[in-house]
Amino acid sequence: MAQGGTARDTNGELSPLPDFCSAETLLRVLMVAVLLALAIALLRGGGQDWLSALALHALFIFWVALTSLLILCALKRPLHRLPLIAQIVLPPLVPIANTAIVYRLAEELVLADPALRWPVIGVAIILSLVAMHYLYLQAAWQRETRAVAAAREQAMRARLRPHFLYNSMNTIAGLCRSDPVRAEQITLDLADLFRATFATGDRHTLREELDLVRAFLGIEQTRFGERLALDWDCPDHPGLDLRVPTLILQPLAENAIQHGIAPARGAGRVWVRCRMDSGRVTVTIGNTVDPEARGEGTGTATEAVRLRLQHAFGGQVHFETEERQAQYEVRIRLPLAIREGAP
Repeated sequence: MAQGGTARDTNGELSPLPDFCSAETLLRVLMVAVLLALAIALLRGGGQDWLSALALHALFIFWVALTSLLILCALKRPLHRLPLIAQIVLPPLVPIANTAIVYRLAEELVLADPALRWPVIGVAIILSLVAMHYLYLQAAWQRETRAVAAAREQAMRARLRPHFLYNSMNTIAGLCRSDPVRAEQITLDLADLFRATFATGDRHTLREELDLVRAFLGIEQTRFGERLALDWDCPDHPGLDLRVPTLILQPLAENAIQHGIAPARGAGRVWVRCRMDSGRVTVTIGNTVDPEARGEGTGTATEAVRLRLQHAFGGQVHFETEERQAQYEVRIRLPLAIREGAP
């Protein structure tokens, strides 16, 4: 099962199998193996041979864990073709059988006590069932978070409110005779916005996302006229080729208009800034706020953007908001060399 996808069996149903080939699964299994080897060595008590016992236990557990993962990874496609009950029952049998085989080989090399063979296999049965249950729960949680992220993305694509379309069309109609060139440009910008809204791809470059934000703010600047000043400071840089989720900044720009500029009694300002430093790109979107005509929001769009970024890039993203008396600002920091889909 790919990190970014959802595996299905031959009947088209969702498969409960975790991704045995992923580095994340390998890391989790190795961490459990280290803790298990340490626990066994401590339970056997100290002594002069404590370190050698720890090394022997660790070698045995590591060998069983790694070979079991390799076998399950190699059997990934055949397992997905099996009925659901087989997908649940068969994977735990691999480390159990592997433990029995490896322990028998250790007996032949006089590295294991034959009297402990069945107790070791019994422990392997318990640990295999517990470990597989944990991995299955992790896989189910990841599928659920992917489904939630997909639902949030669809909600973001539906965020271009009808009144924005109506206002834009009225603006275009008003400019057709007085400024046809500007009317044509707004029409093209509006087409780009709706093309991104209905596109099937879930990612594009940060440069493309900023172009959409600029198009959106350009339309709104024409509509609000002198009431809206736009401060754009995003110099061209190779870091803008970083791939980000689609429509990740546009909702923030829409919030700036709806809750900052639209309710203000006088002129307001929206700024978008991009900075590259120390291997990171920082995008800032802010707006002035009229304290006596503040547009109250629920924070839903901002929280949805934060969760989508967290789902896409994990802890590599730094997302913060800052609200003062006369302005509101959102800052997003992303590593330029980002690992997509990081946990």
